[in-house]
Amino acid sequence: MTFELACRDYGYDCDFVARGEDSEYVMREFGKHVDEEHGLWYSDESLKQIFQNKYNKK
Repeated sequence: MTFELACRDYGYDCDFVARGEDSEYVMREFGKHVDEEHGLWYSDESLKQIFQNKYNKK
């Protein structure tokens, strides 16, 4: 399964999408991008929550 986290989904006017088959990689790349490009740091726990909210919906 391919996972993705897109900046636009979280309110950024940005075309960046972190995409991959490894959830840890996707969270790490999204967090790195948001920190470097948008100046907002997400803790590991926050990134996990973002990911879970997207992929663990019932």
